Amino acid sequence: MPNPLTRNGREHERRHERGPGRERGWGRWGPKGARLALPWNVATTAHLCVVTPWSIEAGLGDHGVFLGANRLAGGAFHFDIIDAYQTGLIQGPNMVVSGAGAYGKSAIIKSYVHRAAALAALHGRPRFTAVIDPKGEWTPLGDRLGYATLRLRPGGHLRVNPLDIGTGPGVGTGTGAVSARTGLDDQVARRAAVLTALLAVALGQAELPVSQQRLLTAVARHLATHQTTPTLVDVRRLLAHPDHTLAADLDTTPTELLDRRRPLLDACATILEQDLRGICDGPTTPGLWDHAPGLILDLSALLTHRRALRLVLTAAAGWLQTVMYGQTHQHKITILDEAWIALDDLAIVKFLQDQWRLGRQWGAANILITHALADLHSQVDTGSATARIAEGLLNTTSVRVFLHQNPEQVGHLLTDMGLTTTEATLLGDLPPLTALWHVGTHTALVDHLLTTDEWTLADTNTAMHTGALDPNRLAERRDR
Repeated sequence: MPNPLTRNGREHERRHERGPGRERGWGRWGPKGARLALPWNVATTAHLCVVTPWSIEAGLGDHGVFLGANRLAGGAFHFDIIDAYQTGLIQGPNMVVSGAGAYGKSAIIKSYVHRAAALAALHGRPRFTAVIDPKGEWTPLGDRLGYATLRLRPGGHLRVNPLDIGTGPGVGTGTGAVSARTGLDDQVARRAAVLTALLAVALGQAELPVSQQRLLTAVARHLATHQTTPTLVDVRRLLAHPDHTLAADLDTTPTELLDRRRPLLDACATILEQDLRGICDGPTTPGLWDHAPGLILDLSALLTHRRALRLVLTAAAGWLQTVMYGQTHQHKITILDEAWIALDDLAIVKFLQDQWRLGRQWGAANILITHALADLHSQVDTGSATARIAEGLLNTTSVRVFLHQNPEQVGHLLTDMGLTTTEATLLGDLPPLTALWHVGTHTALVDHLLTTDEWTLADTNTAMHTGALDPNRLAERRDR
């Protein structure tokens, strides 16, 4: 119907005033612009815009991979985190997926990785994907895509050296050479950070005293100057028999230095003899991921050993950062599944901070999967260094995906994530594989669709036994 605020609309109303429409209840414009009264079955676009409380989204377009149906915009929902950044939809290529267990968090991301790999191959745009997998649930997908699977376990034969410095631009070559961009100081800082985090975890401390941090920095500098690719074994050896120059570098006496290094030596010896034996006690095993389009760090053998798992996560994260920076010819995606396991670990949170902050520079995107964003935000309440870094992660995450949330999480979502009351309430009723997406300033409510083939790759063992994510049951729940 013509809009009454336009010229044609006003003429339309005048004709109805004069015609038989008056007898049927048609109104007229009053002397002072009184509003138009219309019959119950007639409306203008001005009236129709308030029929639904939801804004009608235009959608994100057809860039990226098809993931499902968008209830708010209608039609298909496409997304790719790298394309979203390149087209300006988001400010940083970082993403957090949260939701209750057995509602499909990992399944959604596995289907995304599976389809993105096919699309990248079709368009000739290679990308390297690395997954930190504490529960060992990504191996079937990794095998399908040709990823290298690194099963790390105590006493094993597969080793990664957390003190590697890699071969990418801005990173030393691993043979003692130092790039102009990075320099010796960067090598020392990176190795010192890994050593500090590892030994703090081994000693059960949130942070080491400044005096011990300075000592580890001096150790890292000594090793960088005298050895091409040092390992934790070399660190232990130097702490056991400190070079006489270390005391001078630290402005202390040899006797005081021996006292200062004693706890660090005991911690280093313990993790090499127990927790990291056969994992990080030597040079990196050669040929781990040669020519592979990605890798999976399978840490499932450590899942029931919390201390060892934290230590290996810390060591592997430092090594993985080097691997990712070395992939200079392609885009990179790092995925941390079951992130709740790692979010109380300063080293892992620092690793995430570096990945979040440097992703744009290195062409890297990051996806974190956790049960609830409160896992991440809970660190903020402690006031510790971990808390401050965790808060920064929340503030710099441009893509947030919310699946079904338990009632105790709703308050955090309202106060910390900027959700509306309607959105937060909705999350408590979402069926599996339905998610609320916040992509920059855009919102989508997506029913995710997985193929029969993808179910064999994406579903977890628990879900397969319980049938929680069975496609037929999901369809029934959505229909209701």
